[in-house]
Amino acid sequence: MTEKWKSNPMFWCDYCKVWMQDNPSAKATHERGMKHQENVARKLRQMRQRADTDKKEAVLAEATMSKIEAAAQKQYQKDLAAAQAVTSSHGDWVLDKDSGHYYNAAQRYYFSRETRMYYGGDPPAWTVQPDMPSEALFKEPKTEPASTSGQAAKPATAKTVPRTARASHPLAGIGGYQMPETGRIGGSKGVGAAAASAQPAAAKRKREDGGKGGAKAEGLSEEELKARAAREAARARVQQRTMLNFGLAE
Repeated sequence: MTEKWKSNPMFWCDYCKVWMQDNPSAKATHERGMKHQENVARKLRQMRQRADTDKKEAVLAEATMSKIEAAAQKQYQKDLAAAQAVTSSHGDWVLDKDSGHYYNAAQRYYFSRETRMYYGGDPPAWTVQPDMPSEALFKEPKTEPASTSGQAAKPATAKTVPRTARASHPLAGIGGYQMPETGRIGGSKGVGAAAASAQPAAAKRKREDGGKGGAKAEGLSEEELKARAAREAARARVQQRTMLNFGLAE
């Protein structure tokens, strides 16, 4: 009985990118080789260089962020000082409980929220345009929006949309569209009375189209007249046969 064939295990060298037999002697021979030692030294050198580069980049990023934060803090302090200087020169509007108006001690003016007018000046008087910089004019204090958590939400009311009546067909009330004017079914539905008004117009069109004895029939040859008569007779026979099949004629 023959034994089952089994392949020998292989080992992958990550430094040299090659396969070799997975046994101690093959590994030792490969590791003692000059090429493997050079690849290991190159790999270690690249790892040290990458670590040094990452460390330098981290130090540089930290220094850059420190400079940016210092510049931003310096600019913020300048802006804060400028805002405080403007406030001190223009003054603040404080509510005077005795008069019920806002008072600005720096500008020496009162402001009424009801009339939107200022009181002050020399001599004191009410005015809409006081003698002060535009930045010092009264500005509405910021207020928080009223909370609606305690209020019950109103249910949405559905709007009733009126229904529009559909336009019916002109012949819907007589039992169909263009039903024959004669016969047991058509006559019982009153079709003849509804279509009576259309007969004069149809007769007029027939005369205008050049029926027998019409104006267009003049000057036609005898063969053409016979052909027209044959077509009219054939059309009449087909109509009569159709009406008989549907029980519309006796």
